[in-house]
Order: sequence, then C-alpha cells, then structure tokens
Amino acid sequence: MTNTKFSHYVMVDSVNTATDVLQVLKRENISDKDIGVISKDSEIAIADLPQVDLSEKSQLPEALKRGALLGSGSGLLAGVLLTVFPAAGITLGGAALLGMTAAGGTVGAWSASMIGISESSELVKQFESAIDSGKTLILCRLPSTQANAIFDAISSQSFGVTNKGEIQQ
Repeated sequence: MTNTKFSHYVMVDSVNTATDVLQVLKRENISDKDIGVISKDSEIAIADLPQVDLSEKSQLPEALKRGALLGSGSGLLAGVLLTVFPAAGITLGGAALLGMTAAGGTVGAWSASMIGISESSELVKQFESAIDSGKTLILCRLPSTQANAIFDAISSQSFGVTNKGEIQQ
C-alpha cells in the first residue's frame, strides 16, 4: 500500500453527517489540512468540506514515476540506436541522446498520468464499495494519543457513523 498522510477514517451515511463529524474534529483541534472527505454525493460540492487531494485518491504519483522511468528508458534506447545506426545518414551526438531521453520521459509521464488519474489509490480501494453505495468517507490524521478520545466524542453523538478506525498501512 502507498504511504498516506491519513491515519484514521470515519465512514458516515451522508454529507450532512460528515459536516457534523467535522465539527467534532475541529473542536478537538484537528485542522482542515489533516482532514479529507471523499463522497460521490452531489451535495459535497456545496458543503465546503476539505476534500482529499488527487494524489491521495488516485494512482497519479505512482503512475508519473513509472511513466517517467519507462519513457526515459525508451527515449534513451531510441537515442542510442539512432546514434549507433544513423537513419538517413544523419549522425546524432550527445545532445540529441539527452534530448530523446528527456522527450521520452516527458511523453511517458504524460501518458501514464492519464491512466493513473483514473485509477483509485490503494487507500480508496479499501472503501470503494461503500463510497459507491452513497456513503461519505472522512480521512483524518489524528494524534495516536487522542484518537480514542476523538472517536468516543464522535460516537457519543447520534451521528450516522457506520464505521471508524485506523487505516492499515
């Protein structure tokens, strides 16, 4: 599994419930930068909730690395082949080799990012069926010493919390 900045999660029934849970988290001094919400509910756009960024909910970072690596390798190989076996009598030097490596890396990163952005991250895949069924996922980074007290505060309210816990890395 990929590393994530989040350590805990809370699964709730709706965006309205997520707003209530966020109020509890904020009362416990958890800042917006330590909270991310994922939902397919259309109300999330108007709820003004801190959403999970693209690098957390998709395979984008991993895809960029793979694409750049494979593209650079392909560009380098093409450059070496053109240097050793010149096409149409054109002789290439070191600058052309470097340029082909960079171009290959750029094209590889771009094409792989188009695929990676459409794939859910390992973190989101754990909760995908619940999110698809209309649940709202709240991811948060909680100090380990406060996590149980914060979960108790959330549980003491009559929210529609369906699941909560620590994210397994």
